[in-house]
Amino acid sequence: MTTINPYSSNYAPGLTAGQTAAQRAQQATGNGTPRDQSPTINTPAVNVTLSAAAQAALKAQTDSRTTDAVVSDARTQMAALLKAAGTKSALDNGDPAIDVSSMDRRTLYAVASNQGGQFPVDQQVVAALALKDQHDTALASPAAQARLTGDYASLYQAALDQMDAAGPEEKSSTAWTTQRAALVEGRKQAIARPGLAPAGIQNDSVAAYMKDAGSIVAGAKTRDFGKVAGDVRTALDKQYELAVSPDAAKDGTSGAIDFRRFDDRSLSAVALNKDEQFSTHEVAQAKAEIRQRDSDAIKSSYQSASDADGGFGKAMITRYAGMTTEERQASGWTPAVYSKMVELQAASDKLASMFNADGSTAGPPSMLDFL
Repeated sequence: MTTINPYSSNYAPGLTAGQTAAQRAQQATGNGTPRDQSPTINTPAVNVTLSAAAQAALKAQTDSRTTDAVVSDARTQMAALLKAAGTKSALDNGDPAIDVSSMDRRTLYAVASNQGGQFPVDQQVVAALALKDQHDTALASPAAQARLTGDYASLYQAALDQMDAAGPEEKSSTAWTTQRAALVEGRKQAIARPGLAPAGIQNDSVAAYMKDAGSIVAGAKTRDFGKVAGDVRTALDKQYELAVSPDAAKDGTSGAIDFRRFDDRSLSAVALNKDEQFSTHEVAQAKAEIRQRDSDAIKSSYQSASDADGGFGKAMITRYAGMTTEERQASGWTPAVYSKMVELQAASDKLASMFNADGSTAGPPSMLDFL
């Protein structure tokens, strides 16, 4: 984190949670006038440490590049990363082949949103995953605090700060506008009902994050799969002991099993049952839950991306790339399915490139152009 020294005896007075990260960062630095500049009085300095969100917001505010310049920078950086990795594609069988974490958010967004039509789908997918990682990292700590203390207002403020650190291209998008409005409503609910998680808000990225990352099994995404399965077994047995609803499962042989607190990889441990720790009923219920989650995700992707050229296909490839190996196996997303998605997306991109925005052809077409 960056530390600035404003030589002030006050800690940025007047900061409020309703301000954006950039406004608070500016106010913190703006209040940095000496309280007393007398040569006979030594006033101790106060260091104001800016959060990652505030640093990003300041950087976004001072980024004077044009969109064309951002796109040019992105293409240069992508070319260098691909060359260093010795590959022509940013994806290798659905997994990122290059590390784009060194690219700033505005540059990543230019790639992910295919600004100027300059970036192939594999680069768009890798950039989109990196943007998601930035979002998840920004929410990790305040989300953990919210689970412990019920302070959801601070969690939603952190999400708003992260949103406000976007560049002008991202802020001009419909997605940014709708998601920010959802976060404002979430923070409003959190302040009105302390200790309760906001609910019933469309496009709520915090709620989506809490569902995705709030698994009852710690570190399920990265730990040894066998150990994850063991923790799932323990968690299910405890859940059975505490079950009170008449229809709820009291053991692993019958009843409705509530998998809502289990992330996708933990659920995959039950469905795949590699160590034979789970009953036939548990495996069947887990597979049904996976199918439902997959269906919901595909439907959501289609509804949000169907109006964008190639948006749905890119969303599906991004979903595959974001899965672990076990999640792909449990969902039936095989390498063959991935190859077919890439093939169809390439065909879609080729067709789209042949037409202008008004539907007219970009050049004299022939049947061979469509093949």
